[in-house]
Amino acid sequence: MTKELKIEVYSKDWCPYCKKAKAFLKSKGLDFEEIDINEADNYEIMQKRTSNKTVPQIIINDKSLGGYDDIIELEKKGDFDQLIGRENIDYSAEEWELIILGAGPAALNASLYAARKGIKVLLLTKDIGGQVINTDEIDNYLGKAGTTGAQLVYDFWSHISKYDIKTVIGESATAVNSEAEHKVIKTNNNKEYITKTLLVATGAKKRRLGMKKEYVLGGKGVHYCTNCDGFLYAEQPVAVVGGGNSGLEGALDLAKIGCEVDLIEIEPSLMGDEYLQQKIYANELINVHTSAKVSQINGEDKLQSIVVENLNDSSQKELDVNALFIEIGLKANSVFVSDMLKLNQQNEIIINEKNETSEEGIWAAGDVSNIMDKQIIISAAEGAKAALRVNQSLA
Repeated sequence: MTKELKIEVYSKDWCPYCKKAKAFLKSKGLDFEEIDINEADNYEIMQKRTSNKTVPQIIINDKSLGGYDDIIELEKKGDFDQLIGRENIDYSAEEWELIILGAGPAALNASLYAARKGIKVLLLTKDIGGQVINTDEIDNYLGKAGTTGAQLVYDFWSHISKYDIKTVIGESATAVNSEAEHKVIKTNNNKEYITKTLLVATGAKKRRLGMKKEYVLGGKGVHYCTNCDGFLYAEQPVAVVGGGNSGLEGALDLAKIGCEVDLIEIEPSLMGDEYLQQKIYANELINVHTSAKVSQINGEDKLQSIVVENLNDSSQKELDVNALFIEIGLKANSVFVSDMLKLNQQNEIIINEKNETSEEGIWAAGDVSNIMDKQIIISAAEGAKAALRVNQSLA
C-alpha cells in the first residue's frame, strides 16, 4: 500500500517535460500539488528548495527528486515504488499473452480492449502520452470538447487504471526477435520480455524547427496540425512551414476558411504533388516563400509575428501573423523493428486491414503505421481494432 505522501510539482504550462512528469504521477494513481513557477515568488522558492533552476522539479515529503528524467531513472531502477511504499515487481520474469509498446491513444485504447477481453497484457513504454500530451487544445475528439492533450491523456490513463493492466514506464524497445511461438522484446534497460503476441504502437514524432519559442507559444499561436486548430484562425493572417503534401494541403485548407497564408519552404521549390502545387499557385490568398526559413518567432503570451529569412541573399522580412503551423512531417518510431518488419519510404510499418504486419504474431496501430490520417480518434480506433484481432488469434 502506498504510504502517506505529500507530492509537489513545480512546473509551467508550456513545458513538455512537466506534462510528462504529471502524467507519470497520475499513471501511478498519485495525487500532487502543482505549483506554477510563473506565479508570485514560486520560482525563487523552487530554487531554494531544490537547488535547481529548471522545471519540472518534483518533491516528495520534502525530498527533492529532480526533474522528469530523474524520476524515470528511479522508476527504471525500481527505486520509485520503494520511495512511495509500494512493492517493485519485475515484469520481465513473467510470460505475457500480449505486450503493447507505446502509451499514446492507440496503445492505451488497445490495452483497454485487451484487458476487457481477459488478455494478460503488459504496456511497455519509454514515455506517456505520445504526441497528444503536448497538444494544448483539442476540440475534435468526440465527447471531449475544449480539452487539452494532457487532460485527455490523464483521462485515458484514469480509465485504464480500472483494469488489470501492468505497466513498465521508462523502458523502450531496442530490438524484437521471433523465437518459436514467442516474441522477445529487448529494452534499453538490458531486459528481455517474452510474449505470445506483440502490438507496436510507438507512434511518431512531429518534426520541429528546433526553436525555444515553439514550446513557449505552443497552443498560443504555434501549432502542428491545421486539421485540428486551423478553424481557430478563420479569416486571419497565418503562416505554414512545409512544402510537402502536409504543408500544401494545410495551406489550402486555411485558405478555404478565408485565411491569408504565407507558405514557407526551405528548398528552392515546393516538394508536394504537382496538382497541389498548381492549386497553391492559383490561390490568391496564398503567398509562397521558397528558399526561405523561419529565423525568429516573436511573442510572449501569444504569437505576434515571425521573421522569414531568404536563404539566397540573407534578407529578412517580418510577417505579422496570428498563427504558425509547422507541417514538416512525422518521423515514425520504428527503428527497432526496421530489420524485421516491412516499412514504407516514411519508415512507417506497413499493415493490412487487420493491423497485421509482415511478421506473424506482430500487429501495429496508430501513427507508427501507414494509416493515412494521423488523428487522435483514428489512432485510438486503430488500437481497438488491433486488440480485437489479437484476441481472435489467441482464442
